[in-house]
Parts: sequence; structure tokens; C-alpha cells
Amino acid sequence: MSFPVAAAIAASALSFGALASGASVAAAGARPVGDAPSLRPAVNARAAAVDRCSYQVVRSDDSRYVYSVSRVGAGGTRELKIQAEDYVRVSGDWRKATQVDVCGGGQEQAPTVLRVTGKLQNPEGYDPSIPRTIQSDTLKPAAASVIPKAPPMTSVDRLDAATIRVTWKSAADNLDQVSLMERKPLYSSEVGVWVPYTYQWDVQAGVTSMNRKLERDADIPPSVRTHAYWIRVIKDGFVSDLRADKPLTIEP
Repeated sequence: MSFPVAAAIAASALSFGALASGASVAAAGARPVGDAPSLRPAVNARAAAVDRCSYQVVRSDDSRYVYSVSRVGAGGTRELKIQAEDYVRVSGDWRKATQVDVCGGGQEQAPTVLRVTGKLQNPEGYDPSIPRTIQSDTLKPAAASVIPKAPPMTSVDRLDAATIRVTWKSAADNLDQVSLMERKPLYSSEVGVWVPYTYQWDVQAGVTSMNRKLERDADIPPSVRTHAYWIRVIKDGFVSDLRADKPLTIEP
């Protein structure tokens, strides 16, 4: 499962609007940020180019904050438009992978330095000792060659009324992790509705198929009934191009 169910339900109650749009849910269990000084930045992040105009930033997450990515230069800082983002489990820890557009606003030169900034949501609800703003170190993006390539999906086949088999092409041998991503309905008892939920199923090297169960409850509304599957890969802390995710779907 991609995120603990309890955290998903809590997030559903707090932000059902995001869930209804099909967004993945994050586990809220990030480390608190206190007022004690630290030699480490409050946001642990790394960056790399995906292509000339798209850069990926993979960062830690504290759900109390709203994050942005900016390019830093002699002319000051400029917040970058988000192209795609999702949560991903990297080496057992949850991270947020965000891809940003560095060419918007007439920029032609590739950025040499990026920075992640988090601003505290609802600051009036927190003790004054909680930082209102947190940041990463300045990030020098790695080359595009570090972004791994995900193998394409080939089929989603029905085995019986409640079971399907998802198949994909072989992945490269040097990857740290290959994962089958699955989006399907999850029932939230907190708000009493079915919501879209994304799971990350890690697979062993060489595996190219997996059987999955369909959610077929009669109370699932048509807007969230569709199941979707795609492959995501991880290498050296970076994730395959999120814009290239092309889910195969099936109706239960």
C-alpha cells in the first residue's frame, strides 16, 4: 500500500476536495520542525534536469507546510510552475517528487541553482516557536542522465469478475526499484464516501506482471469507479518522468 490507511483517512477528512480530483494522499507523519538550531536544512531535497525545460525535485515532506520550488540567481528568485507531482516511497521513506517548468516567463538559460521553500499553513493554529518558513539548501541540479526510464505498460487483462493481471515490459537492470502504481477507490469511514487512492506496489527484479483485485462495491460512485495502473521506477533517489505516466484503465 502506498500510504498508511489511517493517514489517508485523516487526509480525506481534511482535504476531500483534493481527493475527489484524484490526487494521491500523503502520509502526514513527517518529523516536526522545532525551534532548536540545526546544521541540516529543514527540507531535505535533491534536483535534476528531466529535459531542457523540466526539472525534478525530490524532497522530504512536513504536511503542515505548503511548498514551492524557485530558481535562484543574480536577479533574485522566481517561483516555478509545477508540471506534475506525486508522493513516492524511496528507500522505505516517503518523498514528494515535483517536476517544474524552468522555461516559463521567458527564461532561456537552464537554472544553476534551485531552492525549496515551505510556508506554514494556518500559522495562527501553531505555537510561535514553529517556523513559519522552512527551506532547503541551494540545489545544483544533476544532469538529465540521472532520471531513470520507466518501462511501458502492455496490458490489463481480466482473469475473473474481481481479478485482473497487469503486464509491462522488462525494466532496465540498474534500477533501485520498480513499482506498479495502482489508483482505485478507497472507502473513508471518516467522511463516509469512496475516494480515489494511489498505491505503490514494489516488484522484484525481472517481474513483469502482477495480479490485482478490483473494488466492486455497489456504492462506489461512477466518478471514482475507474481503476488505473502505470509503472514508476527509482534510481539514486530520482523518479521516472512523472509527465510520461500513461495509466492503463479498467472498469470493474
